[in-house]
Amino acid sequence: MKTRMTALVLALLLGSNAFAGEALECSARALAGRWMFATDVGKQLYFPGGDITAIGTFKVDRAGKLQGVFDATVAGWMFLPGVKFTGAFTINPDCTGTLTFTTAAGTTRTDTVVLVGDHIRGMSQDVQFLWTYEAHRIRDPR
Repeated sequence: MKTRMTALVLALLLGSNAFAGEALECSARALAGRWMFATDVGKQLYFPGGDITAIGTFKVDRAGKLQGVFDATVAGWMFLPGVKFTGAFTINPDCTGTLTFTTAAGTTRTDTVVLVGDHIRGMSQDVQFLWTYEAHRIRDPR
């Protein structure tokens, strides 16, 4: 009897998303808010080549459009402060998607991303710029 009751309670709780809080919405709209990101050390093949890192912030509107700024360091070459960028997220119902962005210098990149609540994990699709990064929501407009 106790086993049946436990199974019934678990079924009710799991069915009502009691453990998950809110149901996870996987859409560009779910990204609305202010985010910060930091790359792992990546590689880039354009002049001068070598390691590259970046850290910055961006704001996403409810349509998935974004604008932000980052600082980057290219090993053996220079520190690039305050690089502005704009772009957009496309998020699929399974929480995978893409981020396409263009920097103020006119370079455009596309990344593969996975959305998990207030966390994004991403990687470059460009074989000339290999990087991965994490992003965390720092302000939610909801």
